[in-house]
Amino acid sequence: MVEIQTITSKAIGVMLVIPAIALLTLVCFFPLAQNVELSFHSWHLAIGAPKTFVGLANFERLIFSSVFHTVLLNTVTFTAISVPLELGAGLGLALLLSRKFRGRDAVLAVISLPMLVAPVAVGLVWKWFYALDYGMLNPLLGVFGVPPVNWLADPSIALLSVTVADAWTMTPFMMLFCYAGLQMIPRDRYEVAAIDGASGLQKFRYVTLPSIKGILVMGLMIRAIDAFTRLFDLVYVLTGGGPAFSTEVLPIYTFRTGLRHFRIGMGSALSILTLAITVVFVYVLWKLTRR
Repeated sequence: MVEIQTITSKAIGVMLVIPAIALLTLVCFFPLAQNVELSFHSWHLAIGAPKTFVGLANFERLIFSSVFHTVLLNTVTFTAISVPLELGAGLGLALLLSRKFRGRDAVLAVISLPMLVAPVAVGLVWKWFYALDYGMLNPLLGVFGVPPVNWLADPSIALLSVTVADAWTMTPFMMLFCYAGLQMIPRDRYEVAAIDGASGLQKFRYVTLPSIKGILVMGLMIRAIDAFTRLFDLVYVLTGGGPAFSTEVLPIYTFRTGLRHFRIGMGSALSILTLAITVVFVYVLWKLTRR
């Protein structure tokens, strides 16, 4: 009787899982498999060329392309600057908000607002803020004697301008991650550290950081993946990838290649290459942060 009940329970469990697996296969695995298949073909819809098998030619062309090197460097640079910046700022804000003071909940809600705004709206606001002729930033800097700067049209600082806008948007996400981790630390650990005569800096180093290391690593990896693969809306609204490819990142380059120039095979190869680079990048990051 027990064996029959066990078999019945397993059968019910399998039946409940099958719809989720089928939906995941339909939404994720099938498009991924089709994308892999297209990456081995040359299919230029703009000129009506038929789909032909070319093997690894698309990947070879990308790997030796100077434009791809520039785009990859832009993406890595953006990720390397924005993610640590957001993590540091988010952790600092979380430490401040973890202290009890009047109106803390209201301050936490206000600081979290940028994360809730649509990326397109954020891009439009920052584009107006950065504008050379009518923006707010140049007049503010002009008070201190700084001459007007074309923040989004100067190739030397355009990527940094985009990074600052993204940090303003996503720092609240990292702050909430860190804040949640801080709330889970038992208070008695700080009491023991205080009895041992630990200073505030020592408490942070030997109690706080080890206690929230897992949370920090998880938030760091999520933001790194997001910054590397999903940075599209904000950059597209602010600069469109320009000037002179200075802010062109992998998602925009893939969109431009596959859906604007209709080079479907090359666009598919770009997306697969982006996925492979992201997996390697996250694996290395995970190895480094586990030490």
